[in-house]
Amino acid sequence: MKRVAVVLGILAVLLVLAGVAILVLVDVNAHKPRIEAAVSDALGMEFRILGKAALRLAPSASISLSDVRLRNRGTDLATAESLRVGVLLRPLLRREVAVTEIVLEKPVLRIEKGADGKFNYETVPRPKKTPAGEGAAAGAPLAVASGSVRDGRLIFEDRKEGTKTELSGVELSIRDLSIPTAPDAPMIRGLSFLGTLRFAELSSKELSVSDVDAAVSASGGIYDIRPFTMKLFGGKGEGGIRVDLSKERADVQVKYALSKFRAEESLAVVSRKKFLSGPLTIEPDLSFHGKGAAEMKRTLRGRLSLRGEGLTLHGMDVDAVLSKVEEAQKLNLADVGAFLLAGPLGSAAVKGYRFGGVYGTAAREGESRVTRLVSDWTVRDGIAHARDVAFSTPRNRIALAGRLDLVNERFVDVTVAVLDEKGCAKVRQKISGPFSDPTVDKVSVIQSAAASVIGLFERAKRLIGASRCEPFYTGSVPHPG
Repeated sequence: MKRVAVVLGILAVLLVLAGVAILVLVDVNAHKPRIEAAVSDALGMEFRILGKAALRLAPSASISLSDVRLRNRGTDLATAESLRVGVLLRPLLRREVAVTEIVLEKPVLRIEKGADGKFNYETVPRPKKTPAGEGAAAGAPLAVASGSVRDGRLIFEDRKEGTKTELSGVELSIRDLSIPTAPDAPMIRGLSFLGTLRFAELSSKELSVSDVDAAVSASGGIYDIRPFTMKLFGGKGEGGIRVDLSKERADVQVKYALSKFRAEESLAVVSRKKFLSGPLTIEPDLSFHGKGAAEMKRTLRGRLSLRGEGLTLHGMDVDAVLSKVEEAQKLNLADVGAFLLAGPLGSAAVKGYRFGGVYGTAAREGESRVTRLVSDWTVRDGIAHARDVAFSTPRNRIALAGRLDLVNERFVDVTVAVLDEKGCAKVRQKISGPFSDPTVDKVSVIQSAAASVIGLFERAKRLIGASRCEPFYTGSVPHPG
């Protein structure tokens, strides 16, 4: 036992001496320029280490770099408080680096799209270089077993559109990371990995998303974020996003469901005045492709669905107004049905619209109970077609038909109508023109409908029978009663 203890003691001393020798012989700071040059050459960008570099042996061998910066196209693409690279010791003694792990502490990634439409991560194509003595292994991807990002931030800014989106509290854990190093290999298409992503908040001018948790993968320029969960407008969302960057034009698919979010929070993006409150569920299933926002709008396809029950429409009592033909003729149905547009299609469809601007005198106060709301749309080539769009109150049913040209931002043959029990229009109003300044026709009150509204000709209708009509709405929202 004494001999075993002596041997173990000698081995321990030798390991300590070996560690001291490595720390003395391998001066990482002396190699900073070589590290900077190697990384810059591999990425085709400017890489700098502004802080200190150190070699650590515990808890595992690693090279630690502080205050690192990656620049491209004249701007900071990425910065990090520290970068730790796990390495194998034996290759290090041969002045070779075999990476086992990469850890980024408090990194900030800034992705900018300039006025010229180019991104700041795009690099100038470089000629291939094959150093003497190197064969097919030259330019081989850098393989890393695992990597992580701790407390990171991502900022995306579109200078052409004037928009800015920021992710904060980013936590990323990945495995099987492969980073392209060949001079002509695009980073965005050559990167591959599997992992999980979490971030505390995504914020922009119009919305804030929190508590995002997702499985992520990348391969051949295709990025999958599915399944993912998030919190938005007080509701919980789940779904998936697939982004294909393998071709010249990006291809995006989005499918998710946001359940029981608050209508008043989402529509506050459109109007500061609260005009609808209560729980809603939205389910978009959309795809689009293109190099910019304009082309993506033109190629937008898919479906959107908005559903809700037990809602409250503020600022007017719809049933009270429609009970008198005089008030019905003053009513702006475009205002009453406006939230049907705002829900599934967002602020783009109603930006600049003055909600509640032309209500009749009886409609300036009170509220309405919305028993059921359905707003289903089909989108083809950037044009949204109303498929089943209506809501009901305790005494009335109101529906919307028409199209929204999202490319040219115009209302196309949009009509809002008050329905009878057969789905025929009793009162209707048309909306046309640009989203920012639409033309709203006068309310049209059909004579037989007016009789139904004010209750003057009910006896006559029973005697002569109900007149025939072509139903304006045949969707899923039933007539009250």
